[in-house]
Amino acid sequence: MCRWTVSFERRFVLLLLMLCSAAAEAGLYPRVELERVREVYGVNIEAVLFDDIRAYLTPEELKSLNKVSLTFPLPDNKDSVDVFGFAIDLNSGQMAFPAQAIKFFDDLALSFAWYEHTGQDPTSIAEYVVNLHRKGLPFLPPLAALNVPEKAWEQSQYVDDVSQKILKSGLAFLLLHELAHWHFKHGAYHDISYAAARKQEQQADDFALEVMARMKTPPYGMVVWFLATSLVTSDRVTTHPLSRDRLNAIAHSLSESPGRYISYENRHPLTKQDILRLAQDIQDIAARLKQ
Repeated sequence: MCRWTVSFERRFVLLLLMLCSAAAEAGLYPRVELERVREVYGVNIEAVLFDDIRAYLTPEELKSLNKVSLTFPLPDNKDSVDVFGFAIDLNSGQMAFPAQAIKFFDDLALSFAWYEHTGQDPTSIAEYVVNLHRKGLPFLPPLAALNVPEKAWEQSQYVDDVSQKILKSGLAFLLLHELAHWHFKHGAYHDISYAAARKQEQQADDFALEVMARMKTPPYGMVVWFLATSLVTSDRVTTHPLSRDRLNAIAHSLSESPGRYISYENRHPLTKQDILRLAQDIQDIAARLKQ
């Protein structure tokens, strides 16, 4: 069953920074499991983009969304598959959210929530991702490697709530970030300078944050995920280059108007101080990055 929601514990921000960007060989998960992910999660992700997000877009933004398609590719057994490989084709408007990347994201979210609930040291999760990157396959998938129950959410309402919040907010940010590249007619990174790529990334971040503020959805899950996957390549050209300026811009946007992410409905579990703490974490991270 696919699970969803929107918030995040502060300590996860710093712990996730220990993760290294990893490329796993096809076969991290059984193909039948990825087919299930594509079928079940795909329906939910499509609903987030074409129903939930659509309701908060301007007429011009809707024109861009109407030209976008969404696919959930399965791994090619002949090629390695980036478990962080969410992207959009800037020529066709086709978004690719690989089934393996979705499943990996969900497993990490569930693992962190479970470790927090059970009082375990989540450093083990970071070590797993690093080892996956260094050693490749054969390798156990996250839940088996980290001794997390397959249905951990059934054992704790807290685990269910936190893991859903990480996943949904993260995927919503990803969808909006990729939509922004299409909406603003951004160029492919192999055709532009690194400086231009950084400007494009910042504009895509700004767009995602703006729409999530309209939705009253704090972007905790995606900010943490994006930092984790990009940190080790922050000083060279990547498909989504990360920089000190970019992180500071995200932090500034969060801290300038924290109330934008708080609605009447979520005002009790979520406070402006929660958003400000996230902004401060991001500023601390930015200070440690190479410019």
